[in-house]
Amino acid sequence: MSVYAVEVDSFPQSRVHNSQPHGIGRVAMLGDLCAWNNLGRNVVFAGTDLRPRAVFDESAFSEDEPSQYDLDVHAILEIARAGIVITLNHFGMLRAFPADELRRPGPLRRVAPVWMRQFVADVERSVVVGERLLGSRPREKRLPGLLVTEPLTAQAARIDIEIEVQLEEWGMVTALAAVGDEGTSAVAVGGGGRVGLAPTADDGVGALRWEVGVDFEPAVLLWDGELVWAAGSEHTTSPIDDYDWEALRGGGFAALDPRDGRVVVSGVFGEELAWGNGGAAVAVMPGALVAIGRQGQLHVFDAHGAGLLASSAPLADDSLGIAHGAAVGATMLYGFNRGGYRLH
Repeated sequence: MSVYAVEVDSFPQSRVHNSQPHGIGRVAMLGDLCAWNNLGRNVVFAGTDLRPRAVFDESAFSEDEPSQYDLDVHAILEIARAGIVITLNHFGMLRAFPADELRRPGPLRRVAPVWMRQFVADVERSVVVGERLLGSRPREKRLPGLLVTEPLTAQAARIDIEIEVQLEEWGMVTALAAVGDEGTSAVAVGGGGRVGLAPTADDGVGALRWEVGVDFEPAVLLWDGELVWAAGSEHTTSPIDDYDWEALRGGGFAALDPRDGRVVVSGVFGEELAWGNGGAAVAVMPGALVAIGRQGQLHVFDAHGAGLLASSAPLADDSLGIAHGAAVGATMLYGFNRGGYRLH
């Protein structure tokens, strides 16, 4: 197996300029639409050919630091029932964009949100269930449970969003995934060396259906249509500072049966991966789990448990920081928060 990386233009050009260190904030795959965040600069929406179709490059702030956080995007998600794609920034500001406008082919164009509303600041993990946004609680407070919003539609009557806390008995949430088809039948949660699954309900989620321990701290949960994949760094009892991402080492992965949490496949990462707060250093592709190393390597693991299949050459001599990646078909699209405005 041959694995190699090529660079893709991330289109960092923007009307916003500040002192934000150059890097990629998030990479998201939304069906036939992919998107990424150039930290402090913009959000780019592209087709699966990775050619940009639309860009949002405005800030509600003119000051340096606030404009950095404004365009430090923690999530890019689609609410299909409402026909909108939403972005969530570090401040907890939600912006909604018409999904059809982002998908429309043609020359690259600037887009503006149809509304902007206030959620909660510093939410690192979030998913959409129906028309509701579910998010982890702010990391700095280390509070338990999930934040569940009112239904979000293409219209907004007020700025503040009604929010309810659910699943407090779980503890602090560090990973989330919607599990099921378009209707989403359950939500997988991770945290504290555990993974659990709760069915969805009209107002959010119900009681936990099952809970299993894993030999790592869950940072990423993924649904491949059959199994729930969990991955993360080495589990520690003492918290690691969010800015000390180099201290996150080792770890492993597990594929779980959504019916009962049974471990179907598991493995250990012998390589140092680009873990970090809010990052996504792994993705699932047909037949493989792909993991991103600190220096830009790609490590391909057999999805059926046969171990490491191949690795690519590093992109740098030193650490590039936290990885943000997503699978676009059989291709991994990824960048780093300290790797410059570069996508691979």
